[in-house]
Amino acid sequence: MSRRRLCITALLLVSFIAASPADAKEVGATSNDDSIYVRSKDAEEARLRAERVPPELRLVEYRRAGACGGVALDGPGDHWQAESALNGACSDGTDEPPQCDGAPSLEPLWTRTRLTVDSPWSDWQLVDWYVCPDELFALTVTDFERLPLAKPALTVQPDRGWVLVNKETIVYTDDVTQKLTTEVLGQKIDVEADAQSWTWNWGDKTTDLTTTKAGKPYPHQTLWHTYQQLDTVQVTLTATWKGRWRLHGHTTWHDVLGTAQTTATSDPFEIRELRSRLVAPEDD
Repeated sequence: MSRRRLCITALLLVSFIAASPADAKEVGATSNDDSIYVRSKDAEEARLRAERVPPELRLVEYRRAGACGGVALDGPGDHWQAESALNGACSDGTDEPPQCDGAPSLEPLWTRTRLTVDSPWSDWQLVDWYVCPDELFALTVTDFERLPLAKPALTVQPDRGWVLVNKETIVYTDDVTQKLTTEVLGQKIDVEADAQSWTWNWGDKTTDLTTTKAGKPYPHQTLWHTYQQLDTVQVTLTATWKGRWRLHGHTTWHDVLGTAQTTATSDPFEIRELRSRLVAPEDD
């Protein structure tokens, strides 16, 4: 593991401990094949946590600022031992931030600590390097699943509380795009969700049907089920949603790497048999 990563991990750990001993176990470092690394998202979460503490009571602070030109630790193009203008003027000037899809990246994240509220602050030290906003504020599939996605609309025809055995029972839904907003690490995110497929459970122990079409109402129906036994059942519809997101105010959309599901169930309805009966003719 590089010395810069090791240094950043240690600094972030110290920052958590200084902010709150109870939070130390939540340090944003992950072990993977005996290597420890700090993710930009973990560092941003640490910054937000620290900012919940009143300024006069903080033992740790974070700030984003440009980096002064430094010395490469492991060779050209690898990483840098950088300094911050937060600690004084940069003799070599501030590095130009790299571009992210034509827009500048977020500046490096720096931290400083103190032992008590009466102690002097340490110098600012590097926590995380330049990062593209789309990487830091990415909407994960877990974030997507937690959104209040609407249940799919579900219509059963005929809609009268009963259907006929051995006759087509028509079903359909609405193919709509859901538009929502959420926040990731305090950043507003626009989200759109479209149904990737619908799965129909008929309630009679027959095989479910999965479709990519929403169906249509009578008389242009494209989806139906024929019940073969008398019973009282409910139709259950599960929609599988695919999503995309973008930072609010940006134009570039990104796919959510995963799907979410919502389910709707019809009111119970009866499957009836149509019987004919003879009626005696009336006398003239």
